[in-house]
Amino acid sequence: MAWGDGEPVFVRRGRWVYNTRNPVARMLMFATVAGLVGFYLYVSDTSQWSETELRDAVHEAARDLEAQPQRVHLGYESMIRDAIRATGEGPGYDLDISPSPTEDNFEISAAFLSETFCMRLTPPEPPRTWGTTDTVSLTVRVSEGRC
Repeated sequence: MAWGDGEPVFVRRGRWVYNTRNPVARMLMFATVAGLVGFYLYVSDTSQWSETELRDAVHEAARDLEAQPQRVHLGYESMIRDAIRATGEGPGYDLDISPSPTEDNFEISAAFLSETFCMRLTPPEPPRTWGTTDTVSLTVRVSEGRC
C-alpha cells in the first residue's frame, strides 16, 4: 500500500478508531502499546520499595536524626517515618515501623520486602505531656534483621 493513497489515519466505526490500512495508523498503534507497557513498568517500579532504597533510606534517616537535636512531637515512631520520607528514597509509603515493647527499638520494613532493619534510639522516648514538646539529642544505631 502506497503512502499517498488517501487512506485516513482514523475512521469512524461507531467511535473513532485507528485505520489498520494506513501505515501511519499501524505505527501509532504500535507506539500506543509500547507506551502503555512502558508506563506500566515505570509505575510498578516506582510504587514499591527496593531493598537498596530501603537500606539507604534507613541509614540516611539515622544520620539525619543524629545530626541535630530533635523535637519530639508525636513520638519516636513518627520522627523515624518523617526522617525516612525526607530522604526522598522509595515511594514514601508502605513502611511498617513497629516499636519493640521493651525498649526504644523499632523494626522497619516495607511491603513486599523480606528485609527488615532494627533502629535503636537512645535516650528513651520522653513521656508525652499535653502542650509540650521535648528536644532530645539522639544516638541512633541501625542493624539488619529483627530487633
